[in-house]
Amino acid sequence: MKKIIKRTIAGTLLFTVVGIAGLITLIFYPQSLFANKFEHNQFVVYYDKDYNIEKEAFQSILDNAYQLVEKSELHNPDFRFRLFLAHDNIYNKIEGLQGGDVLARATAWNIVFKQDIDIVNNRMYTERSTVDLTELIVHEMVHVLQADRYGLFNFSPLKHPPIWKLEGYPEYIARRKRLSSDFYDLRKEMQRFVSANENSKRETFEAVEGHFMPTYYFKGRIMTEYLMNIKGMTYDEILKDQRTEEEVFDEMVEWMNEAGEKE
Repeated sequence: MKKIIKRTIAGTLLFTVVGIAGLITLIFYPQSLFANKFEHNQFVVYYDKDYNIEKEAFQSILDNAYQLVEKSELHNPDFRFRLFLAHDNIYNKIEGLQGGDVLARATAWNIVFKQDIDIVNNRMYTERSTVDLTELIVHEMVHVLQADRYGLFNFSPLKHPPIWKLEGYPEYIARRKRLSSDFYDLRKEMQRFVSANENSKRETFEAVEGHFMPTYYFKGRIMTEYLMNIKGMTYDEILKDQRTEEEVFDEMVEWMNEAGEKE
């Protein structure tokens, strides 16, 4: 009887281990779940056989995204990005076991789009927001490059830098075109955030008209922008900076106020 129990336990454990290993393998290597793919420069895009993909339009979006990422200090010219259009694929549920209600996710070397995308109009739509697809792709590309540069075990769901450092830099790179435009003013952007956050500690913030994002994304971006554009720091230096989020934020607000007094 004891032998039967031991064998049952051993068999159950083996089955569990094999099952978990299989799921992990699929999360990192889901190519077999997608019927079609196309390659374009540094990208490989996987999608279902019934997906009506606008390749020329998507290639243009990918080119624009890559041009932004090239300006990042994390850029690796030898890296190839894998994109999975998974909104209507079983992989969406498998990948979703990692948790989190997200529009897209970077997992190791993969970029997974969990909702449908409007390639022709360069958009992803949610119940509340209209998201710029190019910027979303750039954000996830930078996450992939974070893991590529600093190691997957240092940039993973289990271990990563403080959230503002993790998410702020991808947002900074993704929105760099707008941030460098003539009409943009960092100090006014800070004022808008500080004023709104003082009145209501909201979980989401309207980064641009019609696009609401988690507040910590926006906060992390303006803090990163301050440290890089005003203080001249690199992302590597930001990661090594031992100051707390509160200390950096307070310094940023002090600069904002002083800059306002000089006008």
